[in-house]
Amino acid sequence: MDPILNSFADFASSLNYRDLPANAVAASKERLLDTIGCALGAYNCDTAKVGLALAPPPASPALAGRVLGSNELRAADAAAFVNSCMIRDLDFNDTYPGGHPSDSMGGLFAVAPQIDVTGERLITAVVVSYEIFIRLQMKAQLREKGWDQGFGISVGAAAGLANMMGLSRDVAMHAIAITAVANMPMRASRAGQLSMWKGAATAYAVRNAVFGVQLAAAGMTGPEAPFSGRHGLTDLISGPIELPPFGKQPEQFFIPRAKIKFWPVVYNMQALVWCAIELRKKVPVDQIAEIDVETYWSAWHESGSEPAKWDPTTRETADHSLPYILAWTLRHGLIDHHAFMPESFMDPTIRPLMNKVKVRIDDEFEKDFPRKVHMRMTATDLTGKKHQVYVVNPLGHEDNPVSADDLATKFLRLCEPRLGKTGAAAALKQWQNIEQTKNVGPAFDAVKVQTER
Repeated sequence: MDPILNSFADFASSLNYRDLPANAVAASKERLLDTIGCALGAYNCDTAKVGLALAPPPASPALAGRVLGSNELRAADAAAFVNSCMIRDLDFNDTYPGGHPSDSMGGLFAVAPQIDVTGERLITAVVVSYEIFIRLQMKAQLREKGWDQGFGISVGAAAGLANMMGLSRDVAMHAIAITAVANMPMRASRAGQLSMWKGAATAYAVRNAVFGVQLAAAGMTGPEAPFSGRHGLTDLISGPIELPPFGKQPEQFFIPRAKIKFWPVVYNMQALVWCAIELRKKVPVDQIAEIDVETYWSAWHESGSEPAKWDPTTRETADHSLPYILAWTLRHGLIDHHAFMPESFMDPTIRPLMNKVKVRIDDEFEKDFPRKVHMRMTATDLTGKKHQVYVVNPLGHEDNPVSADDLATKFLRLCEPRLGKTGAAAALKQWQNIEQTKNVGPAFDAVKVQTER
């Protein structure tokens, strides 16, 4: 027997909307809204185009999935891939240290409008996906061992789909087991100069989760102990782990800890952007001789430990480059999509400023992470004078949450170019009240893009 698998199957097959405390419902609704906005903002992105070109029609109506932003029906697993590519493309969706739990929603978005689920069921399925993903991220420490987030994303996605589809405990167990043993991606996806795969790797995991659920629903059985059995996760990779138990009290739900981004860069650089905004108020950029950045291990390792981050040649590398994000923000006072155009990150005039940046790990900051996020920046000017700025828990952190107005503004900014002002406002209202709908189909209709792909 596998106690981890059993707990996941129990949770996925039994959680109901009425079991959710208010903080979990609110967090799920916020992240649904944020994720829809991020996906529409990236509609027609390159990874989604590739996925759509390969997406076949469904073999039967029961295996159909909807492509977000359209009425197109494709095979559900292929639609899930395209959806998660859009969700992930801008690197603007939410995060929990080590991964992006909202990536899993691509599968839910593909299937939900096809099976006439209620808003309450969609909210609950999102909670299931997040709770399982976050627990695995907290305890298995896969990133630190060189494995990618797709494992937790796929397992969470399979469990969320099983919940939303109302599958039995046995079917949910087999779906989760099949998905777990078949999806252990390497973190090479996020090393060196980053490729398009950086924005498609978790989409591939979600695609596989959808197919794993379909297999189980059709009668396929899975391994009995994929997590804690022989040759399972704890035997081969993580070592023994004890996951926080599931429950029904507010403190037993971790979805509110998933951090919402204010800037379209990797989460560990959110505080860096705020530091740079404050620093440019203290010292003119052309008077800076050097900049010393103190941070925690994850921020250093992901964005400041490789030569590629000092010479980004792809968009995917640029939005993970500490020196580039810092230099751009010092120059412009903010960072947005303009920073990730080739003419911006390949601009040779920004390299000298980037080369003034040094980054190191502060042991105290590392001890506090992830419950607290610290970033300290000290600039020395040409006269030798030092100017320091310090940010703790940037906007979007669970202890410094974005407001409803902030979230609505982000949604409208991302969606208006696709839906128009009137359409975006109508979609915002529907998704802000998604728990009230008896069929989520019209809410997905509301985010149908007005222009041709």
